[in-house]
Amino acid sequence: MKPLQSHRHFRIDHPPLRMPACLLVAALLCGAATAQPAKPAAPKSPATATPHPLIGTWSWTLPGKQCSETWRYRADGRRLGTSGEEVTQGDYQVPAQPTSAGFYALTETVTNSNGKRDCSGDLHADGDESVLRFIQFSPKRDQFIVCKTASLEACFGPLKRVE
Repeated sequence: MKPLQSHRHFRIDHPPLRMPACLLVAALLCGAATAQPAKPAAPKSPATATPHPLIGTWSWTLPGKQCSETWRYRADGRRLGTSGEEVTQGDYQVPAQPTSAGFYALTETVTNSNGKRDCSGDLHADGDESVLRFIQFSPKRDQFIVCKTASLEACFGPLKRVE
């Protein structure tokens, strides 16, 4: 066999079965050269592998009233709430794990409000101080209650997950 004269020339004296493999390799190399570089993937950590049980949309209706509240918690720490005529947006923080008693300390701050009254008749102005609540999920994590402290003495709910 003759040596190759340059890397640009293909040898013609190889077995016929090698030619398709050479063409395939050449096609792949050409495709790789013209392909756009991939965007780096967002890093995945064990904490983000499973979303927090709070992420999603939750709703409940006040007892004895026809007024419902809906809270939507996003993974980026933002929250949207509707209650009666009120619509609020806000930020929230919640730990990844509950306390030994099963409560998550949920801190929320309203950042934007339409200035209308909620189901309880309350108004929440923009930039209100942060509110600390304690939430506890049902075993199936499809419901949770909201409490004033990390106890079951002063709670409301349950809020149910909206599919």
